[in-house]
Amino acid sequence: MQLLLILFSVMTFTVESKSSVSAEGEWPFDYDVAYANTYNKGQVRAGDSAVLTVSHLEGITIEAVDVYVKSNKAGGAGIFTVKADGQNIATKSGSLKEWIGSYDNTESHPIALLSNRRNGVDELIVTLVGTENSLHIEKYVIQWTQASAGSVTLMRGFQTYATLTEESGGAGVVLPSMDNIANWQFVGWSETEFWTVYEEPQYRYAGTRYVPEPNDTLWAVYQYAEMPPERDFVEELYSGVYMYVNRDNHYALSGVPANGKMQYANANVYDDSQHYQIDFSEAKDTAYITHVPTGTPIGFDGTKMAAKASPWLVYHNSDQVLFYTTIKGKNYVLWLNVMAGDGSLYAGLWQVDPQDSPMGLQDTYMPVEVYAFTCHPETGLGVGMPHGDSQDRVVYFGIYELHIVDGHKYLRLRQ
Repeated sequence: MQLLLILFSVMTFTVESKSSVSAEGEWPFDYDVAYANTYNKGQVRAGDSAVLTVSHLEGITIEAVDVYVKSNKAGGAGIFTVKADGQNIATKSGSLKEWIGSYDNTESHPIALLSNRRNGVDELIVTLVGTENSLHIEKYVIQWTQASAGSVTLMRGFQTYATLTEESGGAGVVLPSMDNIANWQFVGWSETEFWTVYEEPQYRYAGTRYVPEPNDTLWAVYQYAEMPPERDFVEELYSGVYMYVNRDNHYALSGVPANGKMQYANANVYDDSQHYQIDFSEAKDTAYITHVPTGTPIGFDGTKMAAKASPWLVYHNSDQVLFYTTIKGKNYVLWLNVMAGDGSLYAGLWQVDPQDSPMGLQDTYMPVEVYAFTCHPETGLGVGMPHGDSQDRVVYFGIYELHIVDGHKYLRLRQ
């Protein structure tokens, strides 16, 4: 008979003050911990509370949670609760005497709070609310194991495009961008497969980090719009509305600053979130940028993007146009695909010498209504989603719907 030995990692948090703990052991790379006691250090009287919050745990499995406590000489009771990602997963109420057989004001004892493992945890909260004077928390001991690496299959229509696997459980994968297909423009990735729909569905943007469940699947989402004729990048600089585009990969700046960063997306001249008013100085060596749909100024605060009117320096050579700023003698360029520490990409300031540039300004079209969205551009416009388990398909033309159900055709007026 073989015994399977499972090695747990252990995080230990020792209470140091009413608002801090010290940490020992092993923990996920980007974890964060906070502690707060409404009274004093680890002491919890009747009506007081102590809360330990451990976050950014990257989907680990919690194997056990123990809290080391002692009591007053003849009393001490409370209610422990353990929450994982907002859900209550364990509760323990009573007195120290009920838990270990006696009160003890000299030595701390481990109180087991969690008996069943919990998978896929990103945030763990342990709370003690006092019901009788007093319990005293010395430390928290959390046993955990790393989540298994997940994978996601990416579908382009009926074809498998790729399968992405995490380097380690909870690390996530970066979703790629896809090429457009005729008049169908790629917009993101959907967790559900669908045919033609006429309201914008939920989807995830390319370049964002996605943490998959085991054997997950995402479908490429496309929107239908008449493609404009190819637009040249401007060579003469005049104030006006433009898109800020990487001429090599056809990414465009999108949206407004948030948390020091911005977004980028596949260049789409109809997408007004990519439209910016560029106001050049008379010498064309500086410019101010404003997001057209929202009127938000696009600027910087140090090396972070910010919603403020900032004078951008301009590098211009033929159809090359680059916006940058100089901080302490170093050039920071407004770049579209900067890699963050977790492998995700964003638009923001990147330290580089702006002597050559794949960036340029492109004229825009005013936004028009998008006709449809689909995961199956290969079927063309107007093929609807199957209904239930039948082979129902819907073809739209004019004010009519042609339903094809198990080989039979029905014509209906559109609702």
